[in-house]
Amino acid sequence: MDDQFEYVNCLICGKDDTEVFVRGNGPARIVRCRNDGFLFLNPRPKSSRLRESFREYVPNISMFTDFRRDVLRREARVIKKVKPGGNLLDIGCSIGTFFENFDIRNWHLYGIEPSLFNAREAQSRYPAEVFCGVLQEAKYPTAFFDVITVLDTIYYFPDLKSDLLEIRRCLKDDGLLAIEIQGINYWLLRDKGPICWLLERKWSRMSTHSSRLYYFSPLTLRLLLEATGFRVVGVVPEQASLSKGGLVHVANNVHFALAKLLFKATAGRFSIAGRELYLAMKMK
Repeated sequence: MDDQFEYVNCLICGKDDTEVFVRGNGPARIVRCRNDGFLFLNPRPKSSRLRESFREYVPNISMFTDFRRDVLRREARVIKKVKPGGNLLDIGCSIGTFFENFDIRNWHLYGIEPSLFNAREAQSRYPAEVFCGVLQEAKYPTAFFDVITVLDTIYYFPDLKSDLLEIRRCLKDDGLLAIEIQGINYWLLRDKGPICWLLERKWSRMSTHSSRLYYFSPLTLRLLLEATGFRVVGVVPEQASLSKGGLVHVANNVHFALAKLLFKATAGRFSIAGRELYLAMKMK
């Protein structure tokens, strides 16, 4: 095997008992744990390789300004209903678009971003203190933040359990952790099969050539949060981030409306939403 890859055990149960879910051309596979159903990349690129690729990453800025703006605005609204102000840390803040939803008269804004380009953009665009690097390096004070957000980035943390424990240390006892993930049912429907063929003209777009390490379901995310001292207090269905205009945008809006109805009708037990926002607090 390429010496830039490493084998890991399941993040949830800690065991090495998996079956191949997606087989790529290279050494990496998406595997499924036979004990808890968790999907993850294994073997995966080593942390040093991931860190280098993140530092050099330069995004398509419109992905965060045009395609993500509406979702981020709604998610900020949810957070502000729980916490009206305080110290907020956005981990993986990219170019800082999320910050525009928070009035600096009520909020002190902080960001962590491994991409040098993104960190500079965020610092220049918004009144936030942005640290270029990873959470463990930032060394924030204990019980400092009222809100910590991890929006569509939790999949990329090589040492995720340690990062969640560090988040717990930095969060106030009554603080709020908000995590946005891609909906697993949406991902499976969208990325493989007839819907993928209609939109992409290919049967599957699932790839092992990615820096994405994990694919969470509601169960596996809850198990991980509980193992690191958090309890889920709310889940909000959200919309997939797609381009504006045209039939794809119309279909996205229709899907989001149906997803919200289904989520409500099943009391949150079943979701086809493109994304899901999980709200969690420290266990006492």
